[in-house]
Amino acid sequence: MTDKKTFGLFIRLKRIEKNYSQRDLAEMLFVTEGAVSKWERGVSYPDITLIADICRVLEVSEHELITASTDMDSAKIKREARKFRVIRSAWFWVPTISYAVALLVCFICNLAVNHTLSWFFIVLAALLCAYTFVPTVTYFFESRRLLAFTASTYLSICLLLLVCAIYVGDLSWLLTACIGILIGYELLFVPVLLSSTGLSRYKLVISFSAAWLLTVLLLMNIRIWYPFRLAPAIWLTCYCFAPVVLCAVLCTFRADAFLKTGVCIVLSAVVYYFTNGMVDLLFDMNEHSYRVNFSDWQQYTGANVQCVVFVSLAVIGVAFIGWGVFRICKGKRP
Repeated sequence: MTDKKTFGLFIRLKRIEKNYSQRDLAEMLFVTEGAVSKWERGVSYPDITLIADICRVLEVSEHELITASTDMDSAKIKREARKFRVIRSAWFWVPTISYAVALLVCFICNLAVNHTLSWFFIVLAALLCAYTFVPTVTYFFESRRLLAFTASTYLSICLLLLVCAIYVGDLSWLLTACIGILIGYELLFVPVLLSSTGLSRYKLVISFSAAWLLTVLLLMNIRIWYPFRLAPAIWLTCYCFAPVVLCAVLCTFRADAFLKTGVCIVLSAVVYYFTNGMVDLLFDMNEHSYRVNFSDWQQYTGANVQCVVFVSLAVIGVAFIGWGVFRICKGKRP
């Protein structure tokens, strides 16, 4: 601890900053005014049991009190923390009050004009949806904020769609829209949510597999309302998603990154090249879209471009595979 006079001067300065008299400080610390006077005059130190109370009353750290000096870094952190709390509160309460005022105005207008509540429920659902995005319900959560944001925003969007569907009297598109939005949310947020769990290594496999199943579910739901050939559509979905999931599974293996990249590129090239043929086969289209003629780009544009893209991707993929094999062999050399 510093000398008594420096220590006493520090206590006196901090007391004056708080606009406390010696009597005020003594009452808050349950000591006599004379004891405070002795501290400030450098006659004696306070009892060690009073250190925590002095720090609390004068709002200083124990390090600052013992060294009788202001810790600028600590003071800066405290100021920034207070500023952050103010900004966070403003970010929450300003939009909240604005939404409440807007909702009240719409409530009164709907009753005054239509003498009943009709379009007000759409406004209510829309404002609830907006509220989950800004300022978001994460204000009430100390942890799992991303999960809270994801669930609240998705459910609010579905609620808004439900209210709109009821208002127009047509529910046929509701489930389709909700599943479609869920696929987007799943691909966007599931990998991030799984990153902090024990399933982090398999996050892409889980995400793409879930998107695959949801897409099949989406097709089955559409088939209920609109007739089309469901089986070929599901097989085409499997054809498109299978290589994506396979590449995600491949990424979970602890192998050379270049080798895995090359295999994924080659697999993607093969799937891309035979996509049109798969469509022709499943839907009996017989388009013969694989006829290549580089001397006639006007009539065979699609097939020529498809062939060029396939060859380019295949060459790039083989190059990556070759470099990956070279790295592996080089690493095994003594």
